Amino acid sequence: MSFLYPLFLAGIAAIAIPIVLHMARRKTRKQVTFSSLMFLPAAAPRFKNRSRIENVLLLVLRCAVFCLLAFAFSRPFFPKPAAEEVAEPARRIVVLVDTSASMRRTGLWAQALSEAQSLLDGAGRADRVCVMSFDQNVRTVMGFEQWAALEPDRRAAAAAEQISKVSPGWALTNLGGGLVAAAEAIEDDEVSDAQLPVRIHQVVLISDLQQGSNLETLRAYEWPKETELIVKPIQCAGTTNAALQLVTQRDDAAGADGADSPAIRITNSSDATAEQFGLNWADEITADESGQAASVYVAPGHSVVVRAPRRADPSSTRKLVLTGDEHDFDNTLYVAPHLQQQVDIMYIGGDDPNDPRDMLYYVQRAFGATGAIKPRVISRSGADVIAHTEIEAAHLIIAADAISEENSVALRRYLESGRTLLLVMKSPDAAGAVGALAGIDNLEAQEADVDRYAMLDQIEFEHPLLVPFSEPRFGDFTQIHFWKHRRINIADCPGARLLASFDSGDPAWFELSVGKGALLVFTCGWHPSDSQLALSSKFVTLLYLILEYGGTLRGQQLQYFTGDAVPMPHWTMSERANVQIRKPDDSVISLDAEQRTFAQTDLPGIYTVESPTQKQLFAVNLPVKECRTAPMPVEDLEKLGVSLKPFAGVAVERIEQARHHRNLAEMEYKQKVWRWVLLAVLAVLLIEIWLAGRLTRPAAVS
Repeated sequence: MSFLYPLFLAGIAAIAIPIVLHMARRKTRKQVTFSSLMFLPAAAPRFKNRSRIENVLLLVLRCAVFCLLAFAFSRPFFPKPAAEEVAEPARRIVVLVDTSASMRRTGLWAQALSEAQSLLDGAGRADRVCVMSFDQNVRTVMGFEQWAALEPDRRAAAAAEQISKVSPGWALTNLGGGLVAAAEAIEDDEVSDAQLPVRIHQVVLISDLQQGSNLETLRAYEWPKETELIVKPIQCAGTTNAALQLVTQRDDAAGADGADSPAIRITNSSDATAEQFGLNWADEITADESGQAASVYVAPGHSVVVRAPRRADPSSTRKLVLTGDEHDFDNTLYVAPHLQQQVDIMYIGGDDPNDPRDMLYYVQRAFGATGAIKPRVISRSGADVIAHTEIEAAHLIIAADAISEENSVALRRYLESGRTLLLVMKSPDAAGAVGALAGIDNLEAQEADVDRYAMLDQIEFEHPLLVPFSEPRFGDFTQIHFWKHRRINIADCPGARLLASFDSGDPAWFELSVGKGALLVFTCGWHPSDSQLALSSKFVTLLYLILEYGGTLRGQQLQYFTGDAVPMPHWTMSERANVQIRKPDDSVISLDAEQRTFAQTDLPGIYTVESPTQKQLFAVNLPVKECRTAPMPVEDLEKLGVSLKPFAGVAVERIEQARHHRNLAEMEYKQKVWRWVLLAVLAVLLIEIWLAGRLTRPAAVS
């Protein structure tokens, strides 16, 4: 017999209570006073055999009650003999090897190869094995079919040879995606090869199990109950790991000092043994006022933000290096140069730029210089012929005047190439310009009848242009009054998408697709005679959102992480056939004619977008999450429903102990021996009550 909670057996010591009570003697509580004895001195009664136990059976019954109660609380059960071990049947096994950036730490990859080799050597002749590697993506090194096609004696060597060709890259650890892909590979093989009569499915994970691993894919996946996960954790010799992270954005307005001395966050691992680190630009020795090399103190488990040392030569390397760390895979930070792009906004209209009663006055003041862009507003008359080169060079065109037929053809070609044009209807005659640009015949508009003023009623906040206004604190347009607007029937504009309407139901803003581009139409201007829009805090934001909606600000971010898709700068659209990307290893990749993003950011470093006329740099660094190298508790995987099989490790030993205890609890629950013990307690109590009553019953007087 075994006990689920054996510590309760210590309660048997409570049998001392009835023994002490039986041994104790007290004075008789009831005293009777006799008159004939009142003059005699009082004396204590004499007892014979003070240690004598008179009612042994009663004492035994009372002690038995305590013993049985302790016995019941310890939850006794009868263990069943374990089934005899049988020969291990054939298995489907996926060996999942981690090739993320954290596996570049010293000694980890060699351990991973050795572990994989021992697993392959231990595979049975009837086993089906698949070898997969994962980082941010999952790759099949050797599939089930390839394994089965080889001779049994050659399988392990062939698989090991394929693994030796793999090496850790610079991508994130998508652990959840790797586990899901491995489990699905087993299920797919079982469907395609149903002849293998096995039910043992195993995924063997070889990884450092770092805390920065992404488990999101696994959270949304129901792990197969028949698939076991065997974890082979790779231990790293050193525990200190410090990482660099850029805090200052390259598109800020920090000026020269911010560009030359960016803010850097240095993070130290919680189990680190080192606290003092050096921070310098590569190939450049930086010293403080005392002449010592620049150093930074970071306590274990903490982070600090410091300014990078000022470079002696601003045109030199863009690489920051952290020294004093045991693992240098994340000790380099690449910083792209500060960039301010020239942006041309063409305004078509006859407005006076210095007259506050005209719209051009407010456009010039809205587009002020920022850290990221340097806007330039160019004014042209719609009646004059505008050069084709000027139209193509414009990043945004605002039309607020009648447009000649020749200009309409050029502007329509501008739209069809994928650009954005904002047309403001200052009068009902502007409907002709809308029709000419959108290819709609006989489009008409008329001046709307406005009682005092109109307000925006329905706004399409789900449109990409207006998403930033979707939050309640930004989406209140009720304070903007519109004195005049033009009424146009949006049903006459095929494919038009309404962005905002007035409280009268008339369209205020709408969009028309022209080729690959977008024609945005405002039926009301922002000059004071039409509305208060230019005086609103939303006016500047709205114009910049229109500029961004046209793709002008695409590619302005200059700091990316490995695996990111990088949007190409706006200027590459006109030079698509001659644009190349030079990677940090000096390899060159040509962009396709329709390619607007670059996704081959698999190396950290400085990338260069090159064309015959200009170039632009952007930096790619290691993702911050990948630098969190402290071990992840393996219990986190079991919480997500993964069936873990024990391996050499303290954490999983605790899991196995808990699982063994659950098995014992289930066995005890089925037997429920404690119920019979409680029945025995009740029976003993009844006997004890009957016997105690019989012994204390007064003797009959004859």
